[in-house]
Amino acid sequence: MKEYIFKQYLGNILEHLGITLEDLLEETKTRTIVEARYILYYLCQERGMTLSEIKSYMETQGFEVTLATMMKGVAKAKDIIDNDPDYKYIVKKLENIEL
Repeated sequence: MKEYIFKQYLGNILEHLGITLEDLLEETKTRTIVEARYILYYLCQERGMTLSEIKSYMETQGFEVTLATMMKGVAKAKDIIDNDPDYKYIVKKLENIEL
C-alpha cells in the first residue's frame, strides 16, 4: 500500500512540475530537480512512511540516496513550504492522490 502511495506522489510531482522520471533521478544539483526530490521525501514522510521505506522505493526507481540526504531534504522541504506560500499551495495540490 505504501509503495502505491509513493508512486502516486511521484507521478503527481512529475506531472505538476513538468519533469520526467529520468530528470528526477538524475545526479544533479539543479534546484528544481533537487527540490522535487525533497518534496517527494517530505510528502511520503508526512504520510507515515519511514525514511528507510522511501529509500527502498527510490532504489526500485533506480536512484541511490542516503538516509542523511533524505533527512536534510525533508528539513529543507519543511522550511521551503513554511516560508513560501507558492510551495504551500503546490504541496496541497500534490497531496491529492486516489487510493
